[in-house]
Amino acid sequence: ISACDLLLRRAMVVQRKKKRLPSVGRMSRVLTFGQRRRPRSIVVMFHGLNDSAACCAEGVAKSWALPGVLVVVPQSPDRSLWSERCDPGYDWLRQEGRQNVNDAAANVRELQRVAMARVRHVEKWLRALLKKHSLKPRHLILSGFSQGSILCALCACRLNAKGAVICGGVTGQPIYSAKEKDYVGGGWMKWEQLLPRKVASTRFCAVNGTLDPFVPRRAVEKMFRGIVQWSNVAVITTRDHRHAQSIQRFKKNSGSSMGRKLPD
Repeated sequence: ISACDLLLRRAMVVQRKKKRLPSVGRMSRVLTFGQRRRPRSIVVMFHGLNDSAACCAEGVAKSWALPGVLVVVPQSPDRSLWSERCDPGYDWLRQEGRQNVNDAAANVRELQRVAMARVRHVEKWLRALLKKHSLKPRHLILSGFSQGSILCALCACRLNAKGAVICGGVTGQPIYSAKEKDYVGGGWMKWEQLLPRKVASTRFCAVNGTLDPFVPRRAVEKMFRGIVQWSNVAVITTRDHRHAQSIQRFKKNSGSSMGRKLPD
């Protein structure tokens, strides 16, 4: 084989191995609070779209770091579309956007592909975290804000975690177009299709505003009813609150009785 042919083959291999989105390497940052050595329970917090680990943890993580509890806040490997050097934001479900964005079914397939790639990535990271501290999923509580609620719900059920706290979710997702280099729509991506068939024993607490346009309540309740016993779900609504308002109110109150009851 000639040297030219060899170089050509290598170039083709590199092209096939070209990085796809979402990235599934190391978390770009991981913050920890509370019991860092020999914790009895672990709480993991997932930030929202264009958010960061630091912003997600602010006002919440320290109040949840009760005796025996390790609070961990990972940050997605992928920056968001709006991320700036002076104000970086991150995206758990960064899309390639090469599908026909006018085809609703194609959009659902792309978002589900991205979501499952990220879920498998996060599950691997969670299992390593539990193993490091000699703990099991029954010692794990996940929480998710906005976009992070998608990962929280899917991973909690797939791992059969002890609990899941969702605020501003489970949300739909915007649809990215590589051609337009922008988001061109969005909606519910049938996340219930990605859930395990076996009903989980995970206990859920969902906090949402009654005026939140990003959380289709009927679809979310249907999703919950299909994955856990309804008696294990607590839905808390903040009246006349929109998406950001419900999250802000939850964070404001998280240091009170809600935060203290979390690991029980």
